[in-house]
Amino acid sequence: MRTMETVLRQEVKQLKELIRQAEKRLKKSPEGQLRAAHKKGILNCYYKKDNKAKWNYLKKSEYALAEEVVQRDYDLQLLKLANKKVLATERFLQEYKMSDVKGIYHKLSYGRKRLLKEYIIPDDVYAKQWLAHEYEGKTFTADEGEIMTERGECVRSKSEKIIADKLYSLGIPYRYECPLILDGDITIYPDFTILRPSTREEIYLEHLGMMGDAMYVEKTMYKLATYEKNGIYLGVNLFVTFETAKRPLNTRALDDFLRRVFCEE
Repeated sequence: MRTMETVLRQEVKQLKELIRQAEKRLKKSPEGQLRAAHKKGILNCYYKKDNKAKWNYLKKSEYALAEEVVQRDYDLQLLKLANKKVLATERFLQEYKMSDVKGIYHKLSYGRKRLLKEYIIPDDVYAKQWLAHEYEGKTFTADEGEIMTERGECVRSKSEKIIADKLYSLGIPYRYECPLILDGDITIYPDFTILRPSTREEIYLEHLGMMGDAMYVEKTMYKLATYEKNGIYLGVNLFVTFETAKRPLNTRALDDFLRRVFCEE
């Protein structure tokens, strides 16, 4: 999930691309003025090359010229407003970055940090504290194989190892099978509880590894419904990956998915 800063930076990037395309079109745009009137379902276009010239009626075969003039006028307005918005947004982002109250803590000396009692915890410090939290996950039975992740934890499947290792390599804070207590004192164990440090929000990622099994699908639907009853919604604060025996986890798409949903930069 992207932060406000990353959303604005992406918008600036898109605006600059629009500006580039408009400037490219304007290099080939014609001169002149256009009048267009739509009466009784009929479009009438008139064109003149400069202020001294007379208005000339354009035939349908000449509408390409009218389209180019309209595109030119649109691009000129687009450039004016887009450049204005880019300038304003970049100024805001610069000021926004300089006024980051969470960054005050990092500027203190080590001695002052130790003496400080109340402060706004920076995102990276909060993430470390969150990761250090101890919890008791689901137990592994004797017949379950031990598959170890790069972080040194045991998971239940090769696909979960792939997901865990990818989260770890991307620097995304997560807990594996951390208990979550829902209404009615129901405890479930999401495959991955993921932290969004900037908002302190916990998001859940479930890997549905047996979607070709009808009974498994039924249990999955019940679990998703339980999430929903507790205000945890698919696509909002709950995401899923899935596979069947014939269609294994798409590891190529996984990287892009995790970056887009859980990376904040």
